[in-house]
Amino acid sequence: MLFQLPSFLLFFLIFCTLFNFCPRRLRLAFVTAASLIFYAWWYPPNVLLLIAMVIGCWLMLLLVSHDRRWLAPCVVASLIPLALYKYADFLLATFDGLSGFESARLGWTLPLGVSFVTFTIISYLVDTARKPEKQRPGFWATAVYITFFPHLIAGPILRARHILPQLSQLGVCRNGWMPNLALFTVGMLKKVLVADPVGAYVDKLYAAHTTLSAWEGAAAIFGFSIQIYCDFSAYSDMAIALAGMLGIAFPENFRSPYGAASMGELWQRWHITLSFWLRDYVFKPLHSRLQKYSRHLSLIVTMGISGLWHGAAWTFVVWGLAHGVLRALESVTGYSAYAASASGMSRRLCILLTFLIWSLLAVIFRSPSMSVAYDVLFGSFSAGGWGEWPDAATVPVLLGVGVLVLHTFDRTETIRSLASKIPTTVLAPVLIMLCIGCAAIASMQPANFYYFEF
Repeated sequence: MLFQLPSFLLFFLIFCTLFNFCPRRLRLAFVTAASLIFYAWWYPPNVLLLIAMVIGCWLMLLLVSHDRRWLAPCVVASLIPLALYKYADFLLATFDGLSGFESARLGWTLPLGVSFVTFTIISYLVDTARKPEKQRPGFWATAVYITFFPHLIAGPILRARHILPQLSQLGVCRNGWMPNLALFTVGMLKKVLVADPVGAYVDKLYAAHTTLSAWEGAAAIFGFSIQIYCDFSAYSDMAIALAGMLGIAFPENFRSPYGAASMGELWQRWHITLSFWLRDYVFKPLHSRLQKYSRHLSLIVTMGISGLWHGAAWTFVVWGLAHGVLRALESVTGYSAYAASASGMSRRLCILLTFLIWSLLAVIFRSPSMSVAYDVLFGSFSAGGWGEWPDAATVPVLLGVGVLVLHTFDRTETIRSLASKIPTTVLAPVLIMLCIGCAAIASMQPANFYYFEF
């Protein structure tokens, strides 16, 4: 069930209506059931895996809260679904390539959201082991924390210590509806009117990667940067807004990342919940062990793991390691400190350089192989064709320019703050019509969110 489709809007209205009549003692169970229905909409059998992960998490929490020595085996156990569904065939293919053998494949399709669910569970286990609560975790609270439908498929990645205390106030929050409806609508607009049409054009360019002209190569490179940002930040905006309508505060996930002046700063603004998760549960433990060998090795390894988390392919590993090396170089050379203190034209040039590097590396992220990445990055420009502008690129380019012009204002609290200043009688009809209009457009050719693949 996609947030931008009429089916979800109907689902959410029904959910809110039934929730108001649900007895307080049954609300967590009701939210869990609704979230499972939401998840089962794509492929019902996969809901069995989700239920198993919830029950497994709760049982492991009981073990870890009783004796933290259970933490390591529990973390390993929580990684098993991800290892089997996402990485088993990748590892087998890599082994075959190195050994010359040909082994059988599992061929299992990756269930939606399993990577995000796994990270959510691991953080809960680790935090419980570090600071066990006197009161053992409740099953339904654990179930809602893991399955809550706004974040279930593609984040933001939540922390139990932030969400569990809020569950007592879970309810239809009428006072916060307008600011959150505005945030939800902005997400709809970015997804339906920008990410989808730009993405469709980018897909065509990558499909024809061997015959791209120079202008088409440039459009493929920068078009994907616009697509991935508008697509993923749209999902985050909509998830945060939906949770806010139900009285739950989700963490911010994007903060105008293309306004960053260095790669380090960009990662503090892009997919913030993943960056902080990697910092707390991967980088810090690694750094405590590796810093005597190299100050920056732990950063490079962490970014390599980040790449592998995004996808089971060597292109993602290369992309992650490249980001790690660049961030290490920024630190070693002092560029990150310079960019942080730069102002005026110097900062603008730093922002431009950062966006350029990000976009070039994103080609590796987008490409199914390094040969395709080479064709887009180098083959297209060596082919020439600067004298002839491709007409099909005009609309995507204009959309991308519009996104960058408005980028400074594309922040969660900025949108909510601006919406709160407009009278509800004026704002509500506009937002409702925009949502309905976007839903109607999206229903003609539904497109998944890009991060559903991860």
